[in-house]
Amino acid sequence: MAKEKDPLIEALVATVHAGVEAHGISDLRSRAAQAPGEFADVATRLRAADDDEAPGPVLEFLQAALQARLQRADAGITGTIDEVTTSSHWSTNMPAESFYLLVPETRPFAKKVKPEAQVEAIETAVRLGTATDLRLLQIYLKHLDDKKEDAPVADIIAQQAIPAFGPAILPELWPTLGPDNRTFSAASKIDMQATLKRLTEKSPDKKAKGADKQSQVTKAVDKILQDASEGGKVGAESLPILKLALKYAPEPAFRRKVAETLAGMGKDAVEALPDLVDAFERTGFTRDYNLIRPMMVLGKESVDVADSLIRALEDRDSTVRLMAAFNVGQMGEPAMKALTALEDLSERDPEPKIRDQAAKTLNKLRARLEPVGMELVLDGEATAS
Repeated sequence: MAKEKDPLIEALVATVHAGVEAHGISDLRSRAAQAPGEFADVATRLRAADDDEAPGPVLEFLQAALQARLQRADAGITGTIDEVTTSSHWSTNMPAESFYLLVPETRPFAKKVKPEAQVEAIETAVRLGTATDLRLLQIYLKHLDDKKEDAPVADIIAQQAIPAFGPAILPELWPTLGPDNRTFSAASKIDMQATLKRLTEKSPDKKAKGADKQSQVTKAVDKILQDASEGGKVGAESLPILKLALKYAPEPAFRRKVAETLAGMGKDAVEALPDLVDAFERTGFTRDYNLIRPMMVLGKESVDVADSLIRALEDRDSTVRLMAAFNVGQMGEPAMKALTALEDLSERDPEPKIRDQAAKTLNKLRARLEPVGMELVLDGEATAS
């Protein structure tokens, strides 16, 4: 780097170090008039800005001046140093007004800006691709620690701003990752697999086991379901942890919530169908009939679902038998395997309504096997075949 003093850079550094309110920028403005042509535009904006609007242009001015000096550095090799290019993740030209709204410390009036205005600014910045300005990262991370339940700015940062940075930002999130905090919400939207792996580790070389892992998974899924109930969308990236939740869910009510969430995801959740069937089969002394509807939504043509419902026809709970007898009739071709079991149920079940339902389903399935009537026209006469 060149050794000569640069009065412009010294004035910039002094102003940034002391703050425009404490140091003033009159000296800096006078030097800006002689700024080199490559950053004359930002110099002009700085000179025209009021004192309370100066922080943004000052920072841009400093960046341009340091880049210009870097180009003059003696690196000992030939060639030039290319300016860092902008990208969707690491460098953006953020409008000063957005910067003021998102970082209250940069302007006195911004401390009074309502959360609604900040939320709108963040949504706009995400849409325009300027939310990932690294100058905002530490501000975002501080918001994630907000303990208040009703914190709209922190919520929008977790849902949109932090995820916009992509996987490169995950190491910044690991130190504060918890199963029921906003950091988890942000990290899971970027990479659920990596977040789940990190969440279920006690330390980098020792994984959590048993009740500890169960608790972590349950809390994490509870957070996902809470976000969804508040308008968020549960995407395919959440499947790994939702499948684990079916296995570890401590309470039937929680397992049902997970199952209904999977059903609501539609075809994106078909991968979880074997886990759902397994949860239905091992819910205790009797099966949970509340899991039948999600199974039907995801697997109406599934042989595994049909086999599971056929086994459920022998469940000790009469409601399970009734639901199984009805739903197997709503299935496609795999339901034809149920004919023998339904016939037995229609004759021997102790509950009249179950015998009746089994008979109705049996007739419905048998009707599929009967040949369709046709009319042949021979010599002008209709003949039934």
